[in-house]
Amino acid sequence: MRTAAVITLVTLFLCARFGGSEPAPHQVEMQMRNVNLHLNPSVVLEVRSLRGQMVATSEGKPATLDDVNSFIARIDSAEIAVSTKVMSDLFNKYVFAYPGAPLKQIVMTIEHGRLKQRGVMHKGIDLPFEAEGKLDVTADGEIRFHPDQVRSAHIPFKGLLHLFGEDLSKLIKVRADRGVTLQGDDILLNLSRMLPPPRIEGRVTAVRLEGDRIVQTFGSKGAKALVLPRNARNYIYYRGGVLRFGKLTMIDTDLEIVDQNPADPFDFSVPDYNRQLVAGYSKNTASHGLIVTMPDFSALQRHKP
Repeated sequence: MRTAAVITLVTLFLCARFGGSEPAPHQVEMQMRNVNLHLNPSVVLEVRSLRGQMVATSEGKPATLDDVNSFIARIDSAEIAVSTKVMSDLFNKYVFAYPGAPLKQIVMTIEHGRLKQRGVMHKGIDLPFEAEGKLDVTADGEIRFHPDQVRSAHIPFKGLLHLFGEDLSKLIKVRADRGVTLQGDDILLNLSRMLPPPRIEGRVTAVRLEGDRIVQTFGSKGAKALVLPRNARNYIYYRGGVLRFGKLTMIDTDLEIVDQNPADPFDFSVPDYNRQLVAGYSKNTASHGLIVTMPDFSALQRHKP
């Protein structure tokens, strides 16, 4: 059944069942597996698994897929990988993208199981710098980068700072609202404040380096899994509450978005989901739910007219 026909059927069903009235929205349960989630053209989260909720940010209004500020993604448990390329872009295009920022031209890499950060530090003049160290997690659920080696123009200067009773937090002043703070020599990363919307809430409980990826574990694996209408390898599933997308308002949401090509992770774009919806197809389930099969966003980009 084509997408337009399904939308018509679902709209008629909802109007007949609920008289067209708008119910009070509730949180929508959410589950993902093997999804490359595009938040914007340069930020892609590799969601290996996720269990959580979409929580509406406005009283009396439902979460809306077309408005990334209409909901918060609250994570109960997840494993999410972020490439060093994406992390570099976050630092350059958001965290330090303001006049007078102390750092710029940042490049992050992983070498021999250690994180390296190169860039330019502005202290009256521009100085190239390189920091190298390991990652762990704080008690507050933030990622901590502890650089045990810091150089400028190949000259170690961390020891000189300590000799004069100084540390990196006194040398570099940053805006805490951008998700990065300094504590002594440690750089603390709060991914929920570093990312573009939708806003993410979740507690990082572990972090590890894997290839050129920073892999974060959120919460624990104790959250109860949702039962899908159809067994899929790569998918996004929304269940319960009220969810709006396009001109549709789904009540007691039962929406499964499935990868058309399960051979690789599902490439899904939050801002461009409607293009994927139009290029895919849908069908109703016996329980009045909806299964939408979509092509990868990257496939649409390759064939963009």
